Amino acid sequence: MTGEIGGPMLLDSAWVPQALLLSQEAGWNQVAEDWRIFFTYGRVLGFVAGGRLIATSAALPYGPALGWVSMVLVTAEWRRRGLGTRLVADCTAVLRDSGRAALLDAVPAASSIYAGLGFAPLCPMERWEGLGSELAATSAVANFSLDGPAFGADRRFLLENFLSRPGSVAFASSHGFTILRNGSVASHIGPLVSSPQEGPALLGNAIHAASGRVFVDVLDRSMLVPTLTAHGFRKQRDFVRMACGLTALPGTAELLAAAGPEFG
Repeated sequence: MTGEIGGPMLLDSAWVPQALLLSQEAGWNQVAEDWRIFFTYGRVLGFVAGGRLIATSAALPYGPALGWVSMVLVTAEWRRRGLGTRLVADCTAVLRDSGRAALLDAVPAASSIYAGLGFAPLCPMERWEGLGSELAATSAVANFSLDGPAFGADRRFLLENFLSRPGSVAFASSHGFTILRNGSVASHIGPLVSSPQEGPALLGNAIHAASGRVFVDVLDRSMLVPTLTAHGFRKQRDFVRMACGLTALPGTAELLAAAGPEFG
């Protein structure tokens, strides 16, 4: 452990390479473009020691009512010193001071820490992992206007960014869509917004088009798990969606799968 540590810093996009090193150290699925979203549309706070980024957290506003707290990362040698908790508290304050509720997706082991910062559990989320079928697919025209009511806030900027990336594909139905995009360790399917009747087929189409490892972050088990198990997927881990400033989930039950724990 080298270098002196000062107070938390507001970071700019020049820190993207070092931020990416932190998420890679943790084995997370973000790519550089994911990090740039937080720097462009939100605020990224961090601790630096000896010129090296050692801890981060981000606040990403979605419209005037809510935002997401995520990318809580601390390099191994600086853990258990309260750095992540301090950054989460500061990012929560960024959203609260702008009149927004703060939401996050936590691993169960960390839920008590977030509870101490005022977060309450809203619902479970499960990450499922499997393999894609590597079939060719043409991107459809997705109706992103469906996402706002389902998610509870406008995040069209995020979806358009996902779809602009090389290798991303959208799948659409009469009342739904999903996006398949590349990550650093696996492809990701999500968000998946749909009526219950159309969701399984959208998910199946995305799985068929994916290559290699695939992650799906499931919010509605009853709709999606039968399709996932039929394609050989297995549950990898649990999350709990929590909020500070809300007592119930925003949006509707048509948000069947998340854009990822970092994006909601």
